[in-house]
Amino acid sequence: MKQNIDWKSIAEPLDVTNVYAPRHYIRSWISFQKIDSGVIFNCKMANGEFLDYYVDVIDADVFRMRMNPQGVIECGSDMLVRCDFPASPFTLIEKDDVLILSTERMRIEFPRNWQVTAYDDPSPGKGHIFYQESTDDRAYGPGFEVPPTGFEVSEAGDYFVRQSVAIRPGESFYGLGEKFTSLDKWKHEIPLWAVDSGNVSTSRSYKNVPLILCSSGYALFIHSSYPMLFRMGSESSVSYSIHLRDSQLDMFLIYGPSYKHILKRYSELTGFAPIPPKWSFGFWISRAGYRSRGEVEEVITEMRKRGFPCDVLHLDPWWMGEGPWCHYEWDETKFPKPDEMMSWMREQGVRTCLWIHPYVPKSNPLYKEGNALGVFVKDKNGDDCNVMEAFSSDREGLAAVDFTNPAACEWWQGKLEKLIHLGTVVFKTDFGEQAPIDGLYHDGRNGLEMHNLYPLLYNRTAFELTKRKFGRGLVWGRSAYAGSQRYPVQWGGDSYSTLNQLACQVRAMLGYGLSGVPFSSHDVGGFDYSPHFFDDCFHVDFNESYKEEVKDSYPKDEVVYARWMQVGVFSSHVRAHGKQAREPWTFGEEVEQISLKYLKLRYRLLPYIYTQAVLSTRTGIPMTRPMLLEFQDDPTTQRIDLQYMFGDSFLVAPVLTRDGRTQVYLPAGNWVDYWTKEILSGPVWVTMDVPLDTLPLWVRGGEIIPMGPEMDYVEQKTFDPLTIEIYSPEGERRILIEDEDKEPIEVSYHRIGLHLEVRVGKAPGRVELVLIGEKVKAAWQYEKALDLESQPSGIRVSFDGRSGGVVVFELESKA
Repeated sequence: MKQNIDWKSIAEPLDVTNVYAPRHYIRSWISFQKIDSGVIFNCKMANGEFLDYYVDVIDADVFRMRMNPQGVIECGSDMLVRCDFPASPFTLIEKDDVLILSTERMRIEFPRNWQVTAYDDPSPGKGHIFYQESTDDRAYGPGFEVPPTGFEVSEAGDYFVRQSVAIRPGESFYGLGEKFTSLDKWKHEIPLWAVDSGNVSTSRSYKNVPLILCSSGYALFIHSSYPMLFRMGSESSVSYSIHLRDSQLDMFLIYGPSYKHILKRYSELTGFAPIPPKWSFGFWISRAGYRSRGEVEEVITEMRKRGFPCDVLHLDPWWMGEGPWCHYEWDETKFPKPDEMMSWMREQGVRTCLWIHPYVPKSNPLYKEGNALGVFVKDKNGDDCNVMEAFSSDREGLAAVDFTNPAACEWWQGKLEKLIHLGTVVFKTDFGEQAPIDGLYHDGRNGLEMHNLYPLLYNRTAFELTKRKFGRGLVWGRSAYAGSQRYPVQWGGDSYSTLNQLACQVRAMLGYGLSGVPFSSHDVGGFDYSPHFFDDCFHVDFNESYKEEVKDSYPKDEVVYARWMQVGVFSSHVRAHGKQAREPWTFGEEVEQISLKYLKLRYRLLPYIYTQAVLSTRTGIPMTRPMLLEFQDDPTTQRIDLQYMFGDSFLVAPVLTRDGRTQVYLPAGNWVDYWTKEILSGPVWVTMDVPLDTLPLWVRGGEIIPMGPEMDYVEQKTFDPLTIEIYSPEGERRILIEDEDKEPIEVSYHRIGLHLEVRVGKAPGRVELVLIGEKVKAAWQYEKALDLESQPSGIRVSFDGRSGGVVVFELESKA
């Protein structure tokens, strides 16, 4: 937590006679040995010690570099999907005191006076440097601001890795998980250590991913779960450094140069995300928390009465009664006959999600059961470790399930399986960031190594159970690490109900996507109260009964909720959740109608959303994409982090000001305003003053947007009619509309001059084609004229699509 500033360390003379001049860094290589996978260097450090440095060619654009003064440790991995990489072709050339390792895409040069340097061309003497280690970031003669790659040595003689990298002026850096700071991480100092963040405005993080992408076209993936610190220019403006509290460096260098290619390569290493169940893309409603069966039934009844689509209702821990938690047993006093309740919910089209975490109160009888079976994380003395977690603990503390123990996983899954048999379909896997660092785990790993990794194993265990029971797995997790994309979905944690925290959540969502995670969400409306609640209601003179009384009645922020709902609808998954009621109608009639407008639109967009989700599982590209991911060659997008692309087609510009003033950047090309259908040509900055009910939203010119009918819940109806909106068509375009467990529907068009031909594959029923941004003279289907219907959105024709069809449009000139 925060401490007062140490002014003495700041306001004192700089002693230039005592500069930082460590000697444990690689100075040169003495010899090398070619092996099937690459090369092993025998290196000498500046202090005279020797070190083996391994370089393995994983692919033509992926290199693995490893070193450890105690010898490189070969071991399994929870992060990687494989550890036995097949040999990949390369050539080795020794020339003028430099060893050159080349593939068909790139080369890395290793000068004898050590400075690893990567080029974007395989031929010696050609191409440009895209990655280079830092060796000359000096300070006062022999000292260093950032020493070269090597080790820091503790007073106890422990070696800790330091990887030092030179930068080019103007470079930007992205990734490192879900960080709530700017998208560009340059000039930040970022720890990778799982914590309960408390809010969403700092670099503290529930979700750490040791993947850093550089605008020069490369990425570094540090294959380690030990504590790390990324000093991204916080010490120097000419280099950055990566620090591990471990003696082994295991680093993958990935060359793009496109970010999309980097994410694909990273996903090949750590796994592609599977497609979540289709119903999970509907609206989730939640509160911290519903306290009775009657309250649940009232919310769902009101939801349907007011016409709101909804697919999931989540119950926070009070489904188990009052704490301490977690013991995985229903409180049937407050929730009588939960199986009957959940069956009724399913009849309304609503599924049930239950809150859990991986800790068991030591005061609960379940702890005695688990202790007898040895399922909890133990310390070096063989005693169960105590978990430091304030929300659900009691005086006796909590014990953490040891997910490296197969028997513990089976025991824990057994508790959840009973809940599934009663009607639960998904679990909110909360917490996981508190894994005890004094632990000695079942498989021999220590607490420092396991702390960051624990969320991955925890969520994996819950996900695999739901996959086994339902065919497709799903969790609603808070904590994560590298590889967690294999176990979707995660949400953004505990935010305050402010526009500033919404902005931070947007940045975090985009940064998490650039860390190889396609699916994520956040709490619509913000989880916590408006910040001044704690001034107004937690005064020392107020008694506890008064504090409880004002919690629900404290004023809520309608503007924050409306703007957050707009962002939620254009996120991969959308859930409203908070300490106060988050049902849309509790924010007044205006916000209720705004929420209804956007949620109905989301359900109509399900064909588009699900199609984009399937594409994300094949490419590793997130559904919510920073502008730089789609427009990498446009330098203006390099640091834009408060607008984004939702899939291939939609540009979303969240409104983060109370007065509605916002600026939006439209890159090169035609952009169609989704609401007015006005076409603007980029590149251009647009300043807008928008009312509360409007989210600035554009569709990229030429795109095909598939839409379905309005519905109360996913799969209530088939895509009948299937609406195909085509925006300002140019050239050719083709999409496959994906639908869970059904054959995809192909849609394509081809335009030559004023002649446009649209092909649609077999659909469930009627097909409506809507042409936007064009004037139409006539339309035919198999030489039969079709009626043209003029709508505010464009020109519409419809036909029976059960056998597919081809429609030819004759367009009018725009001149």
